Amino acid sequence: MITAKEINNFLNEELNINDIEDTSSNGLQIENNGEIKKIGFAVDACLETFQKAVQLGCQMLIVHHGMIWEGLKYIKGDTYRKIKYLIENNLAVYASHLPLDRHEKYGNNAELARILELKTIKPFGYHNNRTIGFMGETETTLTKIKETLEKNNMKTTTLNFGPEQIKKVALVSGGGSKELYQAIAVGADLYITGESLHFTYHTAKENKINVIFGGHYQTEVWGVQALIPLLKEKFNVETEFIDVPVPI
Repeated sequence: MITAKEINNFLNEELNINDIEDTSSNGLQIENNGEIKKIGFAVDACLETFQKAVQLGCQMLIVHHGMIWEGLKYIKGDTYRKIKYLIENNLAVYASHLPLDRHEKYGNNAELARILELKTIKPFGYHNNRTIGFMGETETTLTKIKETLEKNNMKTTTLNFGPEQIKKVALVSGGGSKELYQAIAVGADLYITGESLHFTYHTAKENKINVIFGGHYQTEVWGVQALIPLLKEKFNVETEFIDVPVPI
């Protein structure tokens, strides 16, 4: 019988969850009992995702954005309602935030680099003294990169202040606007992240760099999806990606 604790122990080691300091309480956040026969995979630990997981017959949910950040201080309001729902429906929740962003095989940014077919891939983007993204080389155009992102259901909101010909790309999925300075420092022609902050406009313009905001959600579906075949083969369980898009 496969349990949530067994899957937790395997993922903790596979994803090296203790290698980076994180505000997310990574690992098994909500336990359950009994056998795990089906695992759902999603970006966000929200009530809608929980309800869909239960409807699909899942006993465990693996997410990128968990529901416990910087510890749990109070169990009330929406936190109470979510925990109550999870316990009543015997649904376990496992979260991996920065460890899944930075993982060289299963991570969001590794998958983005693969989608863009980048070469000479290197770690990029320091956060809490560890790199969380990647950078790589290419011989293509900004237009073609946008087409590739769009084909993979990502947004292409663009600050078009750099060259059309792209040779070096830096990537940090999700909320990586602050790493724009690091992309400038390494001489990237294009920086791709999930969402923007106000300062990025003038910073990109003054430093003549292109920036694409692919959507926080849209750039972070890749890590949990990459874990699906791994766990399906390791534990011989049913698996399903649960898509609950965030349009902003």
